[in-house]
Amino acid sequence: MRVCEEATTVSLLLLGWLLPLASPRPGGSVLSSDSPHLFLHTHHNYSCENGELRSDWTCDCDPCWEGHSCRTYVDYYTPRFLVHAATAVLPVNATGVVYRAWSTDEDLGLTCPLGPGDSARCPCATVTYRLFAAPGDTHFDLDPVTGILSRNTQVPLRVGATYMYKVMVQGMAIEGLAEDLPYDLLTLKVYVSSDHVRKIPWT
Repeated sequence: MRVCEEATTVSLLLLGWLLPLASPRPGGSVLSSDSPHLFLHTHHNYSCENGELRSDWTCDCDPCWEGHSCRTYVDYYTPRFLVHAATAVLPVNATGVVYRAWSTDEDLGLTCPLGPGDSARCPCATVTYRLFAAPGDTHFDLDPVTGILSRNTQVPLRVGATYMYKVMVQGMAIEGLAEDLPYDLLTLKVYVSSDHVRKIPWT
């Protein structure tokens, strides 16, 4: 019996000497040199798609992203127009800017840091603008980034006419993700006056 115990002890000592002290790969088995026992340490993250991997193998997600691997896109705040109804009066021969839609998004400053650089490209605080017009109405063009409505000089305006539009501000779409993005609407009227009436673009 004593011989068997000694053989078992020698085998265990050899096994402990041959095993590596630790597995450097996440998800592998880890042997702690500070303890006589073996530990099995399982890591859930091998990388962070939209963030940085911490030393403890957890993710520090970028703004607008969350989840174990930072793959869940979040847009907490809906962009809002400062006004929801506006009228622009312009002469029939007007060119250039007709109206500018102003909006705010509280993700900028709450979810995303203020300032230039990476914060300025924070996706959930970035908005786009879209113009809804009657079929065949091409009198004006809307810049999707700035919200500036400009006159299309290739299409004539009619004195005394009032053109009706809906302007939408919406969160920025993320490639590869299909979801309903938050939005807000503004009703815009453009009244065309005679040549001598001064243009009033932001009323």
